[in-house]
Amino acid sequence: MIYPFAVSRNNPLEELGEKYLPSKRKHNYLTYYWLHFRDIRFEVKHFLEIGVQTDRSIRMWEEFFPNAMIYGIDIDPKCKSFENERCKIFIGDQSNHNFLLQVSSEISHPLDIVIDDGSHKSSHQLSTFNCLFPRMSEHGIYVVEDTGGCVADYNLHTVNSLKDLVDNIMYWPKGFNPAYWEHLHSFSDEASWADKNIVGIAFYRWIVFIMRGNNPGDNPYLSPMPSDLIVNES
Repeated sequence: MIYPFAVSRNNPLEELGEKYLPSKRKHNYLTYYWLHFRDIRFEVKHFLEIGVQTDRSIRMWEEFFPNAMIYGIDIDPKCKSFENERCKIFIGDQSNHNFLLQVSSEISHPLDIVIDDGSHKSSHQLSTFNCLFPRMSEHGIYVVEDTGGCVADYNLHTVNSLKDLVDNIMYWPKGFNPAYWEHLHSFSDEASWADKNIVGIAFYRWIVFIMRGNNPGDNPYLSPMPSDLIVNES
């Protein structure tokens, strides 16, 4: 059976995977990366990967995103040697909130893509997401690699925590008449930041993609709210 989301292996990212042999290739992650990154490949300007270890993955991304500055985070000082004019490595622990804030400040640009391939500890994955996701660009994509059984998270703590984001994506103002859905182009202050800024999430085996955006304003077919439309949110 051919699944509807299946992507041909004859694509540039798979070819780069064969060239650089990053560990993520063996997990079959490149199939899903191609699915989510192919249309923004040349627009990405600032890319961060947490967990460098070798230069295999960094070099692959450097070639795949030709217009991007590539950043990496690792606890091993030896990774500094991978730096070049388009690649900067920060040495530190992703579980250190202040360190992550410092990295974000030094980059000084919103990140278009963040990939967490760091410690693989659930608590670190979630705290890093909570720290960096709000600091991404308006339509950034955040990726958490290695969840579930492959990193001994048998209770799926990271996955189940990220599942809660579906409620934010599906937010609906209390009392708003569904018949007027096409006029709902913005949410009131009653909605949370996550309600307004998370527009999608995709779960695959061991890997999760979370998409930033403007909810519901990214829909170009919405029309302005009529002045005589009264919303009862009580």
